[in-house]
Amino acid sequence: MEARIHRNLVTLMLNNPNPITTEPVAAKVYDRLHVYTLSAIQPTANPQSGSISVELLPCTGSGELASSDYVQKLTAPLTPEIMAAVPELAAAFQAVLAAIPATQAYLAAQQEASSNE
Repeated sequence: MEARIHRNLVTLMLNNPNPITTEPVAAKVYDRLHVYTLSAIQPTANPQSGSISVELLPCTGSGELASSDYVQKLTAPLTPEIMAAVPELAAAFQAVLAAIPATQAYLAAQQEASSNE
């Protein structure tokens, strides 16, 4: 028996008295990144208290996701400094804020339509 630590997991292994052989699996190229999670938290009006978190998971061009072992995590404070340094982030937040009223109207219309059925 042996114990290994891999990616912060402890794995215990025994010798298999009946080893098996599987067919080889073709290599896959995960040349895209799927946005697995995206969240922004601004719990108070204090501009220094928020954060943005993104998890990216490699995927193939056809959308097949890699194992979650390969997730790439990015977390950053949501401050005026980062908004100034990354204008694309500031523009994205402006776009999300601009879309909120239309999204609220859409959801209200969907709810009303489903209640009239």
